[in-house]
Amino acid sequence: MAVNWARVFNRLWEIINPPEQTAPAYFSGGRFIGAVREIDPYFPDYNQYIDQRRASGKSTSRKDYFYDILINLPEDDRFSLVTRVLDAVQQHTPNKVAEIRNELGGIAAVPPARINEDAWSSERLNRYLQDIDSRIANASYDSALTLTYTCLEGFLKAFLRGYVPESEIPKELLELAKAVRMHLRRSIEQYPDEALAMVTHIAHMIDRSRNKFSESHFDQQADRWLAVFARDLVNSEIRLLLHFMRTRSVERS
Repeated sequence: MAVNWARVFNRLWEIINPPEQTAPAYFSGGRFIGAVREIDPYFPDYNQYIDQRRASGKSTSRKDYFYDILINLPEDDRFSLVTRVLDAVQQHTPNKVAEIRNELGGIAAVPPARINEDAWSSERLNRYLQDIDSRIANASYDSALTLTYTCLEGFLKAFLRGYVPESEIPKELLELAKAVRMHLRRSIEQYPDEALAMVTHIAHMIDRSRNKFSESHFDQQADRWLAVFARDLVNSEIRLLLHFMRTRSVERS
């Protein structure tokens, strides 16, 4: 399913161009280009970009150059930019944001996880979570499944490095999940074991799905529903473990 970027932009424009420029969701040219430069640090700053457009005789209307910037980005960066803008306005227009996210990659059953900066390789893991959505939007479902595996594996390793540093970190996803579940079972007695069991159940599902639709099984292609389901499961598991990580941080402080 190819993304209709003109439609996505028009819906996004509704959100970031409210009548009042002082509204929290309003994106000035500088704010928008600032978001672009978070993705591409070498993109011209606001003054440079506007000067370039004037020199080329192009419109300096915000709507015109916002769209030009978006549509001229590589596909992955285009998706990342829209996601960054949606994240910034999520709390102000949650329903409209959810509709745009649905157009980009399917309805998310749970909010996307955001991994704390103090977690191991948090920047890379957060990028993986965004890239999963991008690959779903581009109909690269096998690739999205592979990335859910990589992301979950990386976060489970980060969890164990942070909370069981003295133990040997397993290499396989299922063994990682078992180690995390055992740690949680020992440290949180009042938590239902059925809930903790989901840590290993989700890992097992992701592992089996990734293996079934790997490149070695080139005669099979994963469906969109499976990639979306796997994405939501990974987000759910990471959000659960982040809860325990934050709880431990509060207890230690």
